[in-house]
Amino acid sequence: DQAMNFVEAVPPGATVLPPVIDLEFHGNCSRRPSPNELAGEIAVFLDIVENRFKQPVLYYVTEEFVEAYGDAIPPRPLWVRSILREPDREGWTIWQYHPAGRVDGIEGDVDLNVLSGTLDDLRMPGGGP
Repeated sequence: DQAMNFVEAVPPGATVLPPVIDLEFHGNCSRRPSPNELAGEIAVFLDIVENRFKQPVLYYVTEEFVEAYGDAIPPRPLWVRSILREPDREGWTIWQYHPAGRVDGIEGDVDLNVLSGTLDDLRMPGGGP
């Protein structure tokens, strides 16, 4: 259902960033899925979304999520949220380093991120440098 909602809501196109799936421990979930359950659900999402957008999905993750489920999910480029320090792992594509930054022209707090490589690298199949 989430994948279908995503492809209906987001138009594919050259100016759109790659699709992202948010994978972290947060919110009101009282039960965490087993690694096999999660892998199955993510595989369905990836199949639908990547076929529509013709590029890999990025995983928005925390270090804790990767430690718990990293071996169970299909490899994809990572957008790592790591507020206190640079991500411990190599190969991140985007690093969210601050949750409450300021940007001219935007009222209120915004997440601050660093891209490894160029925007063209991000849009290429493979998802990064």
